[in-house]
Amino acid sequence: MEQLMSAAGPLGLVVLALIDSTSVGTLVIPLMMLVGSAGPARRVAGRTVLYLLAIGAFYWVLGVLLLAGLLPLLERAQGLLATPAASVLLAAIGAALVVWSYRSDPATIRKRGGDPEASSRRWAERVQRAADSLRLLVGLALLAGVVEAASMIPYLAAMGILADMGVGLGGGAVILMGYCAVMIAPGLLLAGARMLAGSRADALLGRIHTWAIRNAASAFSWAVGIIGVLILLRTLGPALGVLTALR
Repeated sequence: MEQLMSAAGPLGLVVLALIDSTSVGTLVIPLMMLVGSAGPARRVAGRTVLYLLAIGAFYWVLGVLLLAGLLPLLERAQGLLATPAASVLLAAIGAALVVWSYRSDPATIRKRGGDPEASSRRWAERVQRAADSLRLLVGLALLAGVVEAASMIPYLAAMGILADMGVGLGGGAVILMGYCAVMIAPGLLLAGARMLAGSRADALLGRIHTWAIRNAASAFSWAVGIIGVLILLRTLGPALGVLTALR
């Protein structure tokens, strides 16, 4: 893991948390709730805050569980991660992430005849069904967390940084709380704008909503590509050395 994300530290965590804050679950869905839900501004904002707190809590619990399994695994695998074979494997992972980044870019999806905004429309339908029930809103938050967790490469990279910082499970849990707070902070600020400004915030929220839907997929593909390139920069040299020696 040291080869994976070695000295990124706190700054890397902040950057990754900000990237995660633009995902469908943490930004697009809250904006759908703020823009498309009927009712008084305070009620709409309050339900959006409930949703954000639920998804933030989900990611915190998930992160603690990941750290609990990752820390002892790293202790046992420390020697293996320093081997030439590990460099080759990590370089292959980095290359795969770069390829995935290209294939998940909205422009590439459109060239293949796909619809990069289809997922956002499905989430909009789910938001409409859950809007009037607190229980369904919490369920929506958990569903968004489960669906997105498997593809949240920045979040998984953040777990690697945390494990590499040597802060232990307790310290990692505290830092992870701050990470999750940053993840939901933009959504909370927008909910606050809705609560304070009411309908006067409609134009601003509508523009941000349109931007978020259009750019969520692009932000994800860029994040995946950047992480892939960082891994390649750290492992490609050793990996090529190993492969050259085998010839």
